[in-house]
Amino acid sequence: MSFFDRKKKDNDDNYSDLNNPSYQNPQPDQNNFDQAQNQYNDAPAGMGPQFAPNDQNFNNNNNQDFNNNNNNDYFFGQNQPQQQPSPAPQMDNEAWQYTEQDLQNTLDQSADLKAQLRSQLLADRSYCNHVLRNTNSDQVEDRQQVTDHINSINASLKEWFGTDKMANEIYMDENRDYYIFTDDLKVNPDEDTSKMWQQLTTILSDKGLMANAISVTYNDQVDQTWMNYQNAGFVDSNAYLINMYNELQERSLNTSVTPAEIPFDADYRVQHVNDKVDKILDADDKLIMEVSRGASHQLQIIRHYKDNKVLSRDIFDLNGVISATQFYDHRNANKVVRENFYRQDGTLVLIKSYTADEPYIQLFSEGNVLISTFDSDEELIIWWLKNQALKQSDATIFVSINSEYYKKLLELRDYGFEVIPIVMKQSENAEVLSDLIDGKDKVSAVLAGSDQVNTYLNKNSKNKMDITTLKDVDTPIYKQ
Repeated sequence: MSFFDRKKKDNDDNYSDLNNPSYQNPQPDQNNFDQAQNQYNDAPAGMGPQFAPNDQNFNNNNNQDFNNNNNNDYFFGQNQPQQQPSPAPQMDNEAWQYTEQDLQNTLDQSADLKAQLRSQLLADRSYCNHVLRNTNSDQVEDRQQVTDHINSINASLKEWFGTDKMANEIYMDENRDYYIFTDDLKVNPDEDTSKMWQQLTTILSDKGLMANAISVTYNDQVDQTWMNYQNAGFVDSNAYLINMYNELQERSLNTSVTPAEIPFDADYRVQHVNDKVDKILDADDKLIMEVSRGASHQLQIIRHYKDNKVLSRDIFDLNGVISATQFYDHRNANKVVRENFYRQDGTLVLIKSYTADEPYIQLFSEGNVLISTFDSDEELIIWWLKNQALKQSDATIFVSINSEYYKKLLELRDYGFEVIPIVMKQSENAEVLSDLIDGKDKVSAVLAGSDQVNTYLNKNSKNKMDITTLKDVDTPIYKQ
């Protein structure tokens, strides 16, 4: 019996509607023959098994078929009936082609679904890593829940893709504030620095985001420099700069202030040196002051002298208002022993002392009441960022690993801030980069300056990190 004959017999076993004329010559199964053995033996020669009268068509068809059978043998075993030959099946040459196409479509759909799943898993893991970076270390339960979810994601990645070692893109949250941290805003940045600024600006802009900037070095030209950066296209024209000293001193170019006046006694006389420098002498022609002015002829620096030795130096901002005073060692005119910083209203806000008998930094309120002391610039910076500059802000801070304060800034993660280092070249700052790769700093997200840096970090990092590569850009020509 051929495959098609067996398939036909199996189908016939399921027929139950004997009145259906389309069922011709149904083959009884083994059990029916066994149960009706005696009936078949008693049947007259030439007649098939007896059926109900109302099965007339069925009987007529059977009688005709049976009479055409020369053997007239209807029994199993020795007398097993000879089965009528079945007609050759009609082959559908296009059926397998449709099936094959359906299978290919299913495989294509499966590949698309796997790609979608991979993207969703990595996006979810990227978000979880983002949450971890912004969860305090003492929030043990919250961190554990996120960690468990990451483990679940990694299990799915391994199940479907054979590995979970895939670098995510850094998750960018439109509800967060983004800042680029810089120690100082250089008036004439080198090519690598200007490229970094523009690359960061570009990649955030592509995501519909914008980064403002934070600088922490005293710089009386910082506001003008920032405008130059905007004009050069290094930063978004709507971005703003927060400078720590400007903020502590409550300074703004838009504030109306009264410029300082040069102290002058009746017996003093002025010795004109050039368009920008004047010397003030007393009645005995001894040098009392040296006054320097800026390009717009505004007061810039006054140096105070005694016995021809510099005592102190007053520094004025662009509005001509005193900003800071530096005091020199009377035994060494090149050594600053103390610096005072003032608000625009003239009140003292900060003292930095470089002698062993005073605290390094003292911070004062507007009423000249001591607020706090700090043992380092790093401590002051962290205090200022946490309590003033970024207070009540969900902030992400991008910082170059070349920054003097990079390591200290990582402490901000304990206060809910996200800190993401920038690695422009794999050859820079070898010790810090080594700590990052070895996992000592527990960094889980990095901005890479190129695909080469991305590959290097992926290959050598001992902990899993989200890595976003900064797009290469043509750096505009910039001159101060």
